[in-house]
Amino acid sequence: MTTPDLRRTMARLASGVSVIAARSGPYDVAITATSLVSVSLEPPLVLFAVHQDARLREEVGPGRLWAASVLSARGRSAATWLSEPGRPLIGQLVSIPHRRGETSDAAILDASTAWLEARTTEVVEAGTHDVVIGEVLATGTHPDERGAILHVEGRLEPWGA
Repeated sequence: MTTPDLRRTMARLASGVSVIAARSGPYDVAITATSLVSVSLEPPLVLFAVHQDARLREEVGPGRLWAASVLSARGRSAATWLSEPGRPLIGQLVSIPHRRGETSDAAILDASTAWLEARTTEVVEAGTHDVVIGEVLATGTHPDERGAILHVEGRLEPWGA
């Protein structure tokens, strides 16, 4: 088995797309994630994977607060922008409509069907990525938003708009 073999195989698994965001001093730091997963309802826990070199990784260590926005079908441009490597730290979300989470102060995107805010309880190293486990502190939905962005075969595709 080679890395390209695994990449080609896993590309066939459609995944929902979310944006994970945190504050870095006065700045917003965010990434596109295809790995947001509910782990437990009691206690309420979720996890996501982040590349160890990502700017966001520094902001989601144990005890740190962050937010996840589950993207609606109209969130494709935000997902595309926030998946670009090397984008500037300053102004990452300047053109993406969002509001601040009341608990985390992290960005919650307007183009999301649901959102949650969490505090990191544990970070587990996993190859080139770290798995961040967080206790969910707050959740909500945007009932007017529909559909989703799916990551499949290397593309971000709107679904069910």
